[in-house]
Amino acid sequence: MKKGAYLLVALLLVACSASQQQMLLTVENPSTFDRQDEIVEMPWTVVKQRFSFTDNSMITVIDNSGQQLPFQLVTNGTDSVQAIIFPVSLNGLEKKTYRIRMGEPHGFSPMVYGRLVPERKDDFAWENNRVAFRVYGPALQATGEISNGMDFWAKKTDSLIIDKWYKNDLSGVASYHQDHGEGLDFYKVGRTLGLGMTAPFYADSLCLGKNFTSAEVLDNGPLRITFKLGYDSYKAGEKTVSETRVISLDAYNQLNKVISVFEADTTELTLATGIVTLKDTPEVVYGDNSGIIAYEVPTDSLNGTIFTGVINPKGFGSIKSSYGHYIGFNSYVPGTEYTYYSGGGWSKSGFADFDEWTNYLKKQKEKIDNPLKITVE
Repeated sequence: MKKGAYLLVALLLVACSASQQQMLLTVENPSTFDRQDEIVEMPWTVVKQRFSFTDNSMITVIDNSGQQLPFQLVTNGTDSVQAIIFPVSLNGLEKKTYRIRMGEPHGFSPMVYGRLVPERKDDFAWENNRVAFRVYGPALQATGEISNGMDFWAKKTDSLIIDKWYKNDLSGVASYHQDHGEGLDFYKVGRTLGLGMTAPFYADSLCLGKNFTSAEVLDNGPLRITFKLGYDSYKAGEKTVSETRVISLDAYNQLNKVISVFEADTTELTLATGIVTLKDTPEVVYGDNSGIIAYEVPTDSLNGTIFTGVINPKGFGSIKSSYGHYIGFNSYVPGTEYTYYSGGGWSKSGFADFDEWTNYLKKQKEKIDNPLKITVE
């Protein structure tokens, strides 16, 4: 064989090898409405079947215009990759093609972040490029301030602000309870469920736990933060209950995914997922037993209006406004996962009124019920 022929064969073999080191994906929007910047997820086992990875292997995600997309390899707190996630934007009923290829990815700025904040009495705070939240830890409980509800920080910037706000507040430079151009914390939690946490309900009472006792970050960006909270056991009537929560927040989303597990020596509990309401004020709520509850916090004349909501994909057995909360109730088998979505919006950042907020929740419910379809070609 001539030298040129050898060269041609070698080039063909390289080309064939390179073509095998990629995946072609079709992502389809089953909804009639547009789905913008939605995080799509695929099991890593599917990817591994198409690639010959080494310790130094790197991948990229390419859209149909040839541009790299940000992506994240999700571990869920394990020692191995469990899934790959990346954002897509699709018009109603549209399909688009994406590729996963071997190659060096561009650097991507993180759009989520969270951490334990020991300098502020063990808060755990987290955020994405839309909203921020926090829950309260053991050092705060030691001062006598007890709450296992979720707090909401209203943001009007895509920047990640947790570290900046804490630093400025603790140093006396700028309080995060005042808006200095990026938003503020003006949501009130107290000894309640705050924005959409869950507690056992027994003998006509909410059985609230205390502050978390342990916090473990499972994944921390650039597109999803996931962490696990542990709580000391507490009483629900005569039963002792232990509780863990796994909370995750994706970029662009107003809602956290919450997976709660309650252990108790009984075959059934009643759970109450609630949003704290203000006393002696007109109540603006929306409830749908198919799985949505929402509440409009009375408007602050200076800072605007916070809108809150919860989605339970399996629906609620009943909904009631009482016990200082707007509550969705469900029967629950101890030891199983209780999964729902909880979050908020702000009149100064994307939501003009309560109708816009409830329409957002309805679309999010449809997205949960009808996930984007991925086909591997």
